[in-house]
Amino acid sequence: MKKIFFLSFISTIVFTSCDFVNNPYPEINANLGDTASCPTPSFPIVTSHVKKILLEDYTGHTCGNCPRAAKKLHEIDSTYPGKIVGLAVHAGSTFAAPAVGYGGTTSPAFIEDFRTPAGDLYDAFFGVSDFGLPHGMFSRKEYNAVTQTHLIYDLNWSTYITGIISEPSVVDLQIAVDYDNASRKICVAVKDSFLTTWSDTLKLVVLLVQDSVVAYQDVLGVIKPDYVNRHMLRDAITPSGAWGESLISGAITPSLTHIKKFAYTIPPTYKGVACDPLHCHLVAFIYKVRTYEVIQVEDVKLFP
Repeated sequence: MKKIFFLSFISTIVFTSCDFVNNPYPEINANLGDTASCPTPSFPIVTSHVKKILLEDYTGHTCGNCPRAAKKLHEIDSTYPGKIVGLAVHAGSTFAAPAVGYGGTTSPAFIEDFRTPAGDLYDAFFGVSDFGLPHGMFSRKEYNAVTQTHLIYDLNWSTYITGIISEPSVVDLQIAVDYDNASRKICVAVKDSFLTTWSDTLKLVVLLVQDSVVAYQDVLGVIKPDYVNRHMLRDAITPSGAWGESLISGAITPSLTHIKKFAYTIPPTYKGVACDPLHCHLVAFIYKVRTYEVIQVEDVKLFP
């Protein structure tokens, strides 16, 4: 049995009091493990506070323009190292559904279904695939179901990020992970430490993400059989699913801290597509229930 333990840290923002808004798309994670057997997490002292941005890229394997968006995400991540957390959400029936025979190909081309229950909920709620791909969200800012100002076209990503990249952090977010190779069980502890005074209702979400998923992809009309997918959403680890767990409702003060523990067993496959823990990450974020804006996000690899 091999165990891996490591962690990563960062910071966040917090807000003002508001009534809780019930999630219209409930989802329960049925794969919850036992946290009682998990080791006691250890967290370092944070000496610098950095706010990170969650960049959600909604995509699909028959979307010819979507690889352009993935490339743009990589460019932004390279431009602002340590400040961007990418999340590729395969969503919708137009571009992400299995498409046997697409472009004149034969099986096993385009047979995979990379959509997830969590991604389907996000897509339905934020209206991304209905609006058209490729589009993305930056920490789910400016959410408005009518104007859809929260959806940013990929060609505008580089401009949009410059207006928000220097926002100050109001909370530090740390992730401690223990992974058991034999059982494929993840023990994860997430610690938040608030930095400012305010009031709001906040929730915490933890997701499993995988890199290096090789599959067929339409790239501007050219079929690529060995396209490498990065930041692919595989599942929600938080027991209540995609919309996460309640964190706080009310007054927030400096040095206010919580530690939330979760356990999850990685299945061998999702919809028949293998999941390799060597390429998996955990993404944790805190968001405001009132507006859905993500105020802090952090990610850590299962294997360093």
